[in-house]
Amino acid sequence: MMNSIEERLDLNRIIKNRYFPRWIIFLLDIFVVISAFFISYSLRYNIASTHLNTVNEFRQLFPVVVVYGFFFLVFRPFAGTIRHTTTHDIQKILESVLSSSVVLTGITLLSRKFYPAVTLNVPLSVIILQLMVTSTIMVFSRLVIKYIYNFLTRSRQDVISIMIYGAGDLGQATRLALERSVTPAYRVRGFIDNNKSMQGKERSGVRIYSPAAAMKNIISDLSIREIVIAINPNNILGGASNELFSYCLENRITLRKIPPLNEWLDGGFEVHQISKIAIDDLLSREEIRLDITRIQGGLAGKTILVTGAAGSIGSEIVRQLIEFKTGKIVLLDQAESALYDLQMELRHRYNGSRDYKIVIGDISDQGRMESVFSRYKPDIVFNAAAYKHVPLLEENVSEAVRVNIGGTKVLADLAVNYGIEKFIMISSDKAVNPTSVMGATKRICELYIQSLTLSPGVKTQFITTRFGNVLGSNGSVVPLFSRQIESGGPITLTHKEMKRYFMTIPEACQLVLEAGFMGKGGEIFVFDMGEPVLIYDLAVKMISLAGLVPEKDIKIVETGMRPGEKLFEEILTSDEKNIPTYNSKILIANMVECEPGEVRRIVDELISSAGSETDSTIVEKIKLAVPEFTPQNSLYL
Repeated sequence: MMNSIEERLDLNRIIKNRYFPRWIIFLLDIFVVISAFFISYSLRYNIASTHLNTVNEFRQLFPVVVVYGFFFLVFRPFAGTIRHTTTHDIQKILESVLSSSVVLTGITLLSRKFYPAVTLNVPLSVIILQLMVTSTIMVFSRLVIKYIYNFLTRSRQDVISIMIYGAGDLGQATRLALERSVTPAYRVRGFIDNNKSMQGKERSGVRIYSPAAAMKNIISDLSIREIVIAINPNNILGGASNELFSYCLENRITLRKIPPLNEWLDGGFEVHQISKIAIDDLLSREEIRLDITRIQGGLAGKTILVTGAAGSIGSEIVRQLIEFKTGKIVLLDQAESALYDLQMELRHRYNGSRDYKIVIGDISDQGRMESVFSRYKPDIVFNAAAYKHVPLLEENVSEAVRVNIGGTKVLADLAVNYGIEKFIMISSDKAVNPTSVMGATKRICELYIQSLTLSPGVKTQFITTRFGNVLGSNGSVVPLFSRQIESGGPITLTHKEMKRYFMTIPEACQLVLEAGFMGKGGEIFVFDMGEPVLIYDLAVKMISLAGLVPEKDIKIVETGMRPGEKLFEEILTSDEKNIPTYNSKILIANMVECEPGEVRRIVDELISSAGSETDSTIVEKIKLAVPEFTPQNSLYL
């Protein structure tokens, strides 16, 4: 028994890895043309040999072979892998044969008119017969080889029944990739599509179902084990789509997605590029449309400093900036290892084609930052450097003040002194009615930025962007849950009713760029982050995506809220109202103006107290600076 299995595996391996050279396929196609020529002549004369003129036929065969060979080289029907013949390959065959027939017809008619004695005038009936015989043999032989190959490689093998979500062009490309797969072997049992005009019809012999019909009985009746999402990832979510994905998660049907178009090879992709759906795929929203012209106009030829460049947000800002035509991009961070990893990534991706400089430095180090500004003279600064982990900063208040407030002050003051055009600061929704030290320090940063905007003689455009949690960022809940699932659980969350706004990292950074060149200075831009997500529901979906059963395979345990946390995050303070912009995803917070001199005095006092006074004393001073700050940490009540 084992020997027969091994022999079959060896056979599959041999068949899978052996390819005929293209020139052999070309010669075989020429042989088909020659054979079809004589078959056509025989059919023309009802296989009566008395009417055949062998010498004349061989003379006519020469131009036939030349013409067919020429168009074979033009359309290249021999270039495809025969055992994976597709409709595109058949189209090439028909184009080659039809073009050859048209040209041979022209040669025959011209020969009859101008050179009647020359034996180039192939009978038109023979030309038509050869068109049919050649195309039939070439198409039929390829389909037979494909069938035999599929039979030999898939027989006695576990074939996975699969459906494709999306019956458009992406769905068809997915079907072709799946049909070419040998290990594992797939059978596409149907398409699922929201387009009512397509439902009930067939494409390439595969029926198209509505999501409702698929969930009602089709998926279970056809024993579907996997569904591949083959639509634009920005258009995944919707009522019917959400119901279908929830159905799949509940019934332990694997969800997968095709790779992005920029990762396709030669117009297609391989099955190994199809990956499992991640939680951020299910939380993404409609496509963000950026004003590329405005952004490019603001970046053209500019030297840009990105602080916190090795962090989750900073590194993505760098990745997006580097796709534009800019001047030098200076990547600054104090995290040496993470900065090195980013350097290696950029070196591998761009191979020296982009101008960037790696700089190690602490934004709160006045002397180091002075030297960076003096040397590189940036035109634009993106400040993504900050301490952000709420529980850690509750226990390290002086460091939160030194880096978040002190570092921002150093950078902002240098921006004014050096006449920087734009200074874009990354803030947080935790700055709104803060309950944590981290949120309060971010709010003070917003106030300090605003105080500089209101100061006379300041030409730098200071812009603040405020958004919530980003999926997959360092220390966020998604990587934590992933690690806990991999280790067998349990998943720990602080409260089952806790909700958070979420965006993907690319989404957030795209909006940062848009807001940065939308603003004229002094604005706080807040992002439309959709509906808040219940963290418990997030945990349930992540467990289900891993193919496990929540509360059975992986337990979900409440641990209690940590110091500084609150159940719900906000985007606007009670005194702020939002103002719409031309981008529906970006709003402007209508702020209550501050008194610049008082803000600067408070900031200077806080920075000077960091490291010399107790955490409780510093928190009291923060309360005075941010009256809406209500600590949730019992130590600071």
